[in-house]
Amino acid sequence: MKISYPKNIKTFGKIAIFGAFLSVMTGCEKDLMLEPENNITQTSFYTTELQINQALTGVYSSMVNASSRGGFDVNFYLLASEVRSNNFTALTQNGNRDYYAINRFQDTSSTEEVEVLWEDAYQMITYANMILARIDAVPFADNATKEQYRSEARFLRAYAYFELMRNFGKVPLVDKPVTPDEAATIKRTDLPVLYDFVTSEIEASIAGLKNTYDAKNKGRITKSAAHAMLGRIYLTGSGFPLNNSSYVAKAKDHLSTVIQGEGQYVTFAPTYADLFKSANDNKYHLFEIQHISGGVSQGSYLPSYVSPTFGTADPLYNAQGSLYSANELGVSQSLINSYEPGDLRKAVTLKTQFIAQNGQPDFANYFIKFREAGAVLTNRYDWPVNFPIIRYEDVLLMYAEILNNEGNTTTAVSHLNRIRQRAGLAPLSASISSSDFTTALRKERRVEFAGEGVYWHDLVRWNIAVSVINQAAADLNYNYTITTNDYLYQIPLSQIQIAGYEQNP
Repeated sequence: MKISYPKNIKTFGKIAIFGAFLSVMTGCEKDLMLEPENNITQTSFYTTELQINQALTGVYSSMVNASSRGGFDVNFYLLASEVRSNNFTALTQNGNRDYYAINRFQDTSSTEEVEVLWEDAYQMITYANMILARIDAVPFADNATKEQYRSEARFLRAYAYFELMRNFGKVPLVDKPVTPDEAATIKRTDLPVLYDFVTSEIEASIAGLKNTYDAKNKGRITKSAAHAMLGRIYLTGSGFPLNNSSYVAKAKDHLSTVIQGEGQYVTFAPTYADLFKSANDNKYHLFEIQHISGGVSQGSYLPSYVSPTFGTADPLYNAQGSLYSANELGVSQSLINSYEPGDLRKAVTLKTQFIAQNGQPDFANYFIKFREAGAVLTNRYDWPVNFPIIRYEDVLLMYAEILNNEGNTTTAVSHLNRIRQRAGLAPLSASISSSDFTTALRKERRVEFAGEGVYWHDLVRWNIAVSVINQAAADLNYNYTITTNDYLYQIPLSQIQIAGYEQNP
């Protein structure tokens, strides 16, 4: 019997699967967000192929609106990553917002956003664990489909662990459904073990994934997405703090596989602006968070966190697109100065002058990358543009970084120049020195991925975040300095109280 799938993954949220069949534990008693408690979930669901597909939809959807703050794009990539870097400047302090504390390195184990990160990731892991624990017993019309679903769940679970590792370091490894009492006994797992688990899970998932999907299934994890994510994970593990040099060759192999698929499985967008239009969702990025407007609770929160309330005469005006917290979170002058004259990416990414509500010009610096002109919204959290978790340009630049470190700077330059030329910039000389290329590549990564939550993690894996952030703080007369201890967030206080974890330094 042929299964009828949802129109595409962007509409998966319309199936109220996790509203009707799953409940995530709430409250404060032994709550590690590791196992949903619901009789329907544990007995009568996960019994048919359709239900497994619906449950898998829920794993994807958990990235969209996992918490009241929004999805992974807001929590992991904006607040915890981008705002942590010197791309953002927290303009004023508001006791109801965490981004000032994060930007100024004043966050603690009691900061709400720290708790949100932990809960969002473990919610996703919980959902994936339930599928993987039940799928063997479920009859499928086609075994290849069963292996595809299994592979997607394994990938998504591993991806959630990777985000936890980047933000908290050691975390408890849970690879099956457990009770709250069992969860409270699981200790934090060392980073090498976590890396082995995450990479082996994604490596194993590749065989079951597809290279491409039809229109109704666009947005599912592809083989190229898995290879790209492995490239990122291995390259991250080769840097600080793990410094596992054996990972570099593995990263190179996976990134090379993605590049070899260009023109068949991956596409290099003709313009930078094309990357951030809802009409091009699931066309250029390798792995993206699915958003759809229209009041179905699958829209993006992100643009309303980072752009002001534009006046009606401004091209980016939208009646429902007001800033979540006005005049508190702006683009840093440091990032603005990083753009070379004529860089076409700047106007797509940020805006330094807009028309205010009083009709007068207002000079302020805000991100606009994911704010789509003319979008019709039902509320300010209903933006339609997908958020890229990893895109092809990242693959090209990571590969170029490896080539340069191996001494093959000439070939590395060719990959970087594709991105520069698309941005309207002159190519770098093929005779550039390796050290100058490193400087150029790091600058290129900053402006190419500005607002996407990449730069902070780059600074950490290169182990230059201490010098970069401290210099930025000194330039702005901020009264703080950081150490490598500040590369990780504190383990949430609630989790320490429940399970007795040791705290990060």
